[in-house]
Parts: sequence; structure tokens; C-alpha cells
Amino acid sequence: MLYFHKEYYNLKTLDDRKNRSWERMNYDSTVKTNLEIKPIDQPETFKLYYVPTNDTIELISEISKLDILLENAYNDLPGLAQKMFFVDMLSLELQSSNELEGVKSSKDEIVQTTKRILNEGKDKKIEARFINAIKSYFELKDGNLRPPVNSKDCRKIYDEITAGEISEDNSPDGKYFRKDITYVQKGGRIIHRGIFKGEDTEKIIIEKMNDIFEFMDIREHFKLHKLIKIAIAHYYFGYIHPFYDGNGRIGRFIGSIYLKEDYSWLTAMSLSRGCNEERNRYLKAFDITNQISSQGEVNFFVDEFLSVMLEGQREILGNLVQKSDLLGGIMSKIENDDGLKNEDEKNIMGIMAQEYHFNPLSEGIGVSDLRAVFDYTDETIRVKLKDLFERGFIEKIKGRPVKYLMSRDYLEN
Repeated sequence: MLYFHKEYYNLKTLDDRKNRSWERMNYDSTVKTNLEIKPIDQPETFKLYYVPTNDTIELISEISKLDILLENAYNDLPGLAQKMFFVDMLSLELQSSNELEGVKSSKDEIVQTTKRILNEGKDKKIEARFINAIKSYFELKDGNLRPPVNSKDCRKIYDEITAGEISEDNSPDGKYFRKDITYVQKGGRIIHRGIFKGEDTEKIIIEKMNDIFEFMDIREHFKLHKLIKIAIAHYYFGYIHPFYDGNGRIGRFIGSIYLKEDYSWLTAMSLSRGCNEERNRYLKAFDITNQISSQGEVNFFVDEFLSVMLEGQREILGNLVQKSDLLGGIMSKIENDDGLKNEDEKNIMGIMAQEYHFNPLSEGIGVSDLRAVFDYTDETIRVKLKDLFERGFIEKIKGRPVKYLMSRDYLEN
């Protein structure tokens, strides 16, 4: 089906455009929403509507297939590899979202903080940047988060995800949201203005946010697949632009919470990854849907949103499969290596292999890392590591405390 914004300018007169828009909005299959938009610098208001198509169904089917592949590939990993892959995914997810919002951060910084939480526990008080956001992603993975049902919930998510990263000038000045006007610019040109109604701005924002919560209610719009609803709600959140800063991060995180209800945590985390990889495409989808030429039709945004998600899934799966193949090869070598004296040595080498291929910021393996694996004294573990080192299986990369990595010669020969 041709998207209406492409058909719009091929129609000769305004009446032709109005009539064609009315026809599309009133197809028997069309799903009309309770969500209204008003394109910038023009007087008309449009109700958002979606026309079901086979193209969208195919995108949804592909997302579901990749979700199963992602989950199976992750579940096939040994324990340490799973732990390290989660650290890598979380750090890339948060870094991707930060890059989209222009927030300065480094992956190493996020990795270090994530590892501290893993080692010390989620309840331990840790002073570090993004600590609240990282803990929120832990809760997302564990399925402990529920989508917001009111403005108070939405503000709580905002406070957690943006803690310490929003300037005082850009912090919300209302009870939950902003009270003043805000703009979205592209190349110095204003392309969108967040909802603004003078003194009633926050009141209207709350009403529009309630429209999203109603739209996402499972009892409403039962003809729409959950992924389509998530896409439409994501667009409308961006249209409202309830905060001065951080709207993209919050919108994507809320989208991930909805995704986690029906899909794996890897698919939930694919949203920011895909949006970052396909940044121009993602932003263009908002811009086009905001324009009068779309007349409230959201098909283009839905399909682009789902396509961006797919790209995120494909990138994660490619990363996971590549590392899994490399790990599988070295694990097979370890299992069949007659040069390793016993099962203890094979287990140590297996842990070294997982560390080497899956740790996004490899710092080596030492006595403390193996303490939970072997029921031996520290001295016995130290002797085993030293023996493997002297025979060339592992190499020392750090002292005090001593840390080892799998020998490069062992990996390559």
C-alpha cells in the first residue's frame, strides 16, 4: 500500500486530497485511535489512524522469529558468557540512547558501573553516573517493571533514567511535566513544537498522556497487534514532548518495558540499538508523520519503527552468534586437549575462554573470580593458575592482584 504522504502531493486539488484522506480513514479495516495531532503552523487537527497491511504483518512475523533465535542463542551460552553478554548489551543500549540524545558518556564507564552492580548487588549504594538508569535496565531484564498507567509513573521513570544528566534549566517545572513551550529542531529549523497551551500546558499534556495510557489498555483497540500499538504510542509520546529534555530516552525505555511483556529482554533492548544505527530513518519517520501530508495516517511510522527494531535485533543476533561460534570452537579444543591434566584445568580454561570472548572490558581472571567456582583454598587456586601460566596456557596481564587471560598462542594455534 502506498503511504498517504506519498500520494498526497500527486493529488491535484485540496478537495481531492481531503476526499482521498476520508476514504482511507473510513476503510472497513481502518483502526481509528483516540489520539489527535495538529501539524505545526496550520489550523487542522487530525485523529491518528492505521490501515492494516500485509507488509506490517510480515515485519511483525520477522521480529517474532528473531526474538526466538535471540533467546535460544543466549540460553545456549554458559553462565559467565551470559553474564558478560548482558553487561555488553546493557552498556551498548545505554550508550546508544545517550548518543541519540547527545549525552556524553563512554561505554567503558557504563561497563565498569554495571560490573560493580553485578558484583555488589542492586541494593548496594554506589556513587556513579547513570547508576539509576543502569539499575532500571537490570529491572527491565528481570521483568520487574510495569508500563506506566498515569503521569506520576511516567515522571518516576523520567527521574530514574535521567538522574544527574538534565541541566537545571531543562528540568520539568510542572508537577510531572513541563509548563512552557519546547521545540524540536533539525539543522537550525524548527520541525516540531511540543504541545503548548499557555498556562494550561501541563494540564493538556497530562490529558494527552492519559490518552496514551487508555490507548495502550488491552481492552482498547483489540484489532491492533501489540507491536503496532507500541509504535503508535511511541510516536505520540514524541509528538506530545512532555519534557524539555530527555523525551527520546524516556520514550524508548517505556517502549522497551512494553516489549518485555511479550518478548525477550534482548528484543526489548534492540529498540535503542536500532534507533541509533538507523538514526536518520528513525527521526525522519517522526518528521513525516507530523506533517499535514500524512493527514493523521501512522502507517509509515509503524513500518519504519518496526524496521528499525529489526535492524537492532539483527545486529544483536550477529554479535551473539559470532561470539558463540568463537567460544564453541575454543571450548571444543579445551575439552579434547590432552595437554590439560584434569577437569579442574579444563574448567579454568573454559572460564578464561568465556572471559576472553564475552567480557566487553576484559580485566582477566584471578583467584577471587574462581573462588565461587572451586571449593578450594585461595592458595590451591593460585597454584593451579601459576601452573597453567608456566606451561603457556594462560598469560599474566596484571599484578596485585594477579590476573590472567587465555594465552593468545593457545587461541591461535
